[in-house]
Amino acid sequence: WGQILTAAGRMYATRAPLFLGIGLVLIPISFVIAIVQGVLIGGFGLAGVDTTGEAAGALALVVLAIGTTLALLGLALVMAATACALVRIDEGRSIGPVDAYREALSSIRPLLRALGLAVATWVLLSATGVLVPVAIWLAGRWCLLAQVVELEDHSGRHALRRSAELVRGRWLRVASLVVVGAALALVTGPLLGALLIILTSAPLALLNVVAGVVYALAMPFVALTASYVYLDARVREELEPEVAFAELMGRSAG
Repeated sequence: WGQILTAAGRMYATRAPLFLGIGLVLIPISFVIAIVQGVLIGGFGLAGVDTTGEAAGALALVVLAIGTTLALLGLALVMAATACALVRIDEGRSIGPVDAYREALSSIRPLLRALGLAVATWVLLSATGVLVPVAIWLAGRWCLLAQVVELEDHSGRHALRRSAELVRGRWLRVASLVVVGAALALVTGPLLGALLIILTSAPLALLNVVAGVVYALAMPFVALTASYVYLDARVREELEPEVAFAELMGRSAG
């Protein structure tokens, strides 16, 4: 954990303009989420749809699902752009936020397909209540899908399967670094905005501003952490067979 977090923090600090620039896309996305949710809630009311009682719960689930999907899409884009940036940096080439997104958007279709399958599964499992632990388990298995799509050219179910392969045997390590980090960032933004509104009587619009700024600051670090976790898993996967073979030869010689 410590080495990955240290590496991510050092990279973020030394190339702050690049990664802050990558994170800026999350500010407009947070406003889009607020607008879409507001239109949905207001639209149902204007259409005469009952939004009280059980209907209110169903509406809340729909609004939450859409907001979560858009937020995860933003995070996936940041992760893909960050992965592209790290590859270019490792090659000793210069790259800016626009270049990183240009490369990431070349794989947008497979990324959307993989993300769509993952979100649909999470929403269906979470809606049951009982299967929330399964949804959390799958979130850990699939949290490297953006890196897999961008750096290995997988898509859809193949990307989810490949992410699960990389996470196998190290689920707790990966989930604690990536899933928990992303969840904390997603919750912290709206929570800080709500506290400011309560304590200062600021307008409700401040909630979206604060959430967007927190996302822009925090999500690139989460993306860097996920990318280093992915690279660590790849290295371990590719080296372990060689290490095992060397140990076997050593025993045979002895």
